[in-house]
Amino acid sequence: MAKALTQTGSVGLAQSAAQLAKFGLLRGSEIIILAIKPSLCYVLFVSSRWLAILLPLGIISWLSVRMGWLGMQAQQVLLAICLAGMVVRLAFGLLQWQSRVYILTNLRVLRIRGVVRVEMFQCSLLQLKDVLLSVGVAERLVGLGTIGLVKNSSDKAAAYWQNIRRPEQVRQQIFEAINSLKGHSGAGDSTDLPGTTTLPAKGVENRNAKESRSARIESL
Repeated sequence: MAKALTQTGSVGLAQSAAQLAKFGLLRGSEIIILAIKPSLCYVLFVSSRWLAILLPLGIISWLSVRMGWLGMQAQQVLLAICLAGMVVRLAFGLLQWQSRVYILTNLRVLRIRGVVRVEMFQCSLLQLKDVLLSVGVAERLVGLGTIGLVKNSSDKAAAYWQNIRRPEQVRQQIFEAINSLKGHSGAGDSTDLPGTTTLPAKGVENRNAKESRSARIESL
């Protein structure tokens, strides 16, 4: 059974967890510990390059009319192009935000994204070498951060959880899940694992048989 614990501010993610279970993306008794989305500021961050081009261009076109360099009609065309470009890019950024989910289970980490084509990154917790935390200047201003997931086979992050709230707390939860899984995998002997049985050693059987024969001889 899937169990979802959602972070504060993550609206509707319990439903997303149920959908994961419905489509068979959860493995048996796998438990969802955390399911979050990026902050809505992600829309601005992911659209920043386009906005950095279109917004100054719109301002320049407006100033050009004031200075007499362009006619009113040319200004209107340029402003319309800039405004339409910004609206389209922000709308696409919102779709990107809507499709992006970061999930931590008791077995693995996942990142699901994609507007046209859905892409899923997944990695076992036991295959994670490190969990990096980076905070950019813009992220610092709004209290966000980005987490990088580094596999054992690489020195660079294979995937990122971008622009998330409480990044230090989320990073700590990932480490706790890793330590918990390692402790569970390494604790106890084979009798603690489901589906295993303990067979008596052959030497013990032979010793018991010899003791039984000796007892019969003594009784005679």
